Amino acid sequence: MFNKNTFKKRILFVGIPDMAYIGLDGLLMAGVNIVGVLGPKKDHNMYVDFKNFTLSRRLNFIEYDELDEPQLIQKIKELDVDVAVVCSFNYKIPKVLLNSTKDGFINVHPSLLPKYRGGNPYSRVIMNGETETGVTIHFMDEGFDTGDIIIQKGYHIHSKATMGTLFNELNVLGIELLLQVLQAYETQELPRIPQPNGDFISGKGLDDRDLFINYNKTAEEIERFIRALNPFLIANTTFRGNMMRIMKAEVASDAFCIPHPAGTVAKIEDDKFFIATAKGLIAPTVLQFGSFFMGDSKDFIRIVNPKIGEEFK
Repeated sequence: MFNKNTFKKRILFVGIPDMAYIGLDGLLMAGVNIVGVLGPKKDHNMYVDFKNFTLSRRLNFIEYDELDEPQLIQKIKELDVDVAVVCSFNYKIPKVLLNSTKDGFINVHPSLLPKYRGGNPYSRVIMNGETETGVTIHFMDEGFDTGDIIIQKGYHIHSKATMGTLFNELNVLGIELLLQVLQAYETQELPRIPQPNGDFISGKGLDDRDLFINYNKTAEEIERFIRALNPFLIANTTFRGNMMRIMKAEVASDAFCIPHPAGTVAKIEDDKFFIATAKGLIAPTVLQFGSFFMGDSKDFIRIVNPKIGEEFK
């Protein structure tokens, strides 16, 4: 249990939404002494919202243009920061900034490092069919998620986990673990466990072209892909030249179905339609079709009337 009455360290909070909202509020609710907040750059689409969020909590929001600018470094030094806490920050932090606090920067990363370094481990672990992930608190260096590990805690991934549920659950776990680390930091030197060298599976972020369904994968892989993007990114496909977004889907066997090329409608029932894949069938159940409607598969069949053999791309 975090004891705010004994915690006297001066903390700089660093982060970019959405994780930063959860992290900052979690620390404030626990009674951590936040002496400054470093958010996104001014050209970031969340800059204004996060600045207003910070100011609404009567915190010191620090403006900057570049992370290595002398004015910023001087501001941090004047705040007499003991340690900086980072919750989701996709800018590389330069050495001069890392050295501007007494004990450096510590980061909350939602994976069991060194696996899944990068900006979106939530989606990647689900896509890859992992059954366990977790949270790592580590010291930061000039790389991304490569610094010495302080503590880790594992988390079982539910078979129907989505990006959204995993994001929420790992952020709660992350704040609990961070408060545990800060409480220990008040009275003792934190452990530093170097990360091993080598090539490890990546947790890199996704761009727009990564969001399209590949029907040459198996139905199980596609179903995981759809869950891995829901609700923040959403899996994309096209049908009859219109964009279609799939939020939820089910896997079905193709054992008793006439073979069809991957990506084509293989079977239609009263309230479901089934798309052929490399192995098995995928049945979208919650979807948005163009600008026409958002609904379930029954609505899609009634309104759009798909035919056996029609292609999804």
